[in-house]
Amino acid sequence: MGVGPVDALKLSNVGYAYSDSTRALENVTLTIKEGERVSLVGPNGAGKSTLLHMMDALYIPTEGELEVAGIKVDKKTAPQATMKAGLLFQDPDDQIFMPRVWDDVAFGPINMMLDEKEVSRRVERSMALAGVSEYAERVPHHLSFGEKKRVAIAGLLAMDPEIYLLDEPTANLDPASRRALVDVLRSLNKSIVLATHDLTVAFELTKRIIVLKKTILYDGDMRGLMARPDILAEANLELPSIPRLMSEWKIRSGLGFEVPTTMDEALEILDRELPRHG
Repeated sequence: MGVGPVDALKLSNVGYAYSDSTRALENVTLTIKEGERVSLVGPNGAGKSTLLHMMDALYIPTEGELEVAGIKVDKKTAPQATMKAGLLFQDPDDQIFMPRVWDDVAFGPINMMLDEKEVSRRVERSMALAGVSEYAERVPHHLSFGEKKRVAIAGLLAMDPEIYLLDEPTANLDPASRRALVDVLRSLNKSIVLATHDLTVAFELTKRIIVLKKTILYDGDMRGLMARPDILAEANLELPSIPRLMSEWKIRSGLGFEVPTTMDEALEILDRELPRHG
């Protein structure tokens, strides 16, 4: 009898306290399947970045159990687990440090002991996907914040991890760069955990959303979250403009449609309802 697919991430009653005893996470229990895309949202200080660091086995839980790609994480196994996941830091200055952009993107593949041809192939492809090919010979720290973030994303793509852990990947990107990144992430056939304040990106990229405030306040789909104003208020979250607009129109019009989560869904409703009530 064959063994089924291994979960990408499994956390059981996980907690984490910093060295000064500050509690960052409490009783976090969740499973993320192989290939599943999940958004992690919540207010500042909710523990999102801490949880991503833990999922990358950079932090070891102070309570509970963590498995990364089937590896039970402890101090001994953490380096092995870290190789399964790739973490995009919130601040790209924590991630890029080489003298040229090309060297930065190549750093991971080189340390994976790949041959020179494969390193070059991965670097060229990843820089093209992230839209930074023209920066190959530039000094990373002379780039803007958004450009640095795209370089860091290229470095992660070049490593091609099993699990992508992305901390505010669209922050400080211009609209065109943000759209390009969303398209790249949508094309990846990988497990993705996306920590973001941008519910529009969460709605576009994932079906499952986890609201975190040191512990899990909500774990479900977008429509379920839209029906929980108490959770939205507690986590300081605001719905994207399209659901907010359509919710208000639903109230004013008295129509009974289901509030859409995307522009395409909203257009379908408008095409259907406006001719009847125009």
